[in-house]
Amino acid sequence: MSDLFNIIEDLSVRARMEETPAVDVAAKVVSRLGREARQAVWPLAVFASGATVCAVVVLGLSLPLMEMFTDPLSAFFVAAMEVLH
Repeated sequence: MSDLFNIIEDLSVRARMEETPAVDVAAKVVSRLGREARQAVWPLAVFASGATVCAVVVLGLSLPLMEMFTDPLSAFFVAAMEVLH
């Protein structure tokens, strides 16, 4: 078993003596990012604008109905006011 440890120790000493290769990947990454086309943002902006408009319309239509949900008798009062006018 100690022979195996000696072999591993010898390999680790040899590995520490080797020099690591100098690799510069930053330039390659920057050039690759510069070549890639940017994705269009306008479809998402159009979709978000449309969703916002729809939400405002639904909110505008639901506010009068909210009064009826909070006070069920308000529908009768509104009908009585229409008769009086």
